[in-house]
Amino acid sequence: MYIQAKAFALEKVDTSLLLMSVAFFIPLIFASPQWIIGIVINMLLFIAADKLNVKKQVPIIILPSIAALLHGTLFGAFSLFLVYFMPFIWLGNGILIRIMVYSKLPYLYRMALASVSKVLVLFCTAYIFVSLGIVPKIFLTAMGLMQLITALVGGFLAFIILNKKNAE
Repeated sequence: MYIQAKAFALEKVDTSLLLMSVAFFIPLIFASPQWIIGIVINMLLFIAADKLNVKKQVPIIILPSIAALLHGTLFGAFSLFLVYFMPFIWLGNGILIRIMVYSKLPYLYRMALASVSKVLVLFCTAYIFVSLGIVPKIFLTAMGLMQLITALVGGFLAFIILNKKNAE
């Protein structure tokens, strides 16, 4: 019994460490294409919502934007503007995970609701920042349609992975 409990704990630690590592190193190492990086990070958020507890979800929420800032990949010359968005990215990612964890809707409905909710936070923030002249208009697309596409595709890929894993 003790050996089984240890093996189960080790499997959970490995999953959380793997997700955290990928969430940090993908945006740190790879510069582009940004839409693929976004899909991978969103996929990790959806998997974390399913597989990790709240304490272990937090690094998945915050590490990707920190890594992107360190590498300067997210917006190239506009990477410094990421500093303004980081708390709102974290909020959007957190909302995505909370909806996935607490909603009783079927997965695909939760995924769509979580994706749209995240995008609403990011797009509204971008709209306010653009209106105030804090960031350029390019952020409306980056924090709107691009985020929606990457969140939906990432959520769908997570759905496939989670269903395959659960079937085994």
